[in-house]
Amino acid sequence: MSETYAFRRFALAADGEPDAEPVTYAVQCAVCDAWGPVAEVDKEAVGELGAVERERAARAAAAWVRQHRFAQREHLTYRLVETRPYRLVPGAWQ
Repeated sequence: MSETYAFRRFALAADGEPDAEPVTYAVQCAVCDAWGPVAEVDKEAVGELGAVERERAARAAAAWVRQHRFAQREHLTYRLVETRPYRLVPGAWQ
């Protein structure tokens, strides 16, 4: 009995499939690592509307900073974290 093995290359690409996870934004306090709420980008938004929708979601996520800063006066450093879905796309066999 003989077996043959082959290797396949894969490429990492943005996941544009209908079942892909949404693009999300959240803000994290760099002092205490607390996270604000996650804001999702509307999947139906494309082109220029998509950029507007991403900006809207980023602003919605950043609104939490005011609330956190009020409770923690000495926390002055934050991160805006964007999460985008990616997937491996099969390529040629080697």
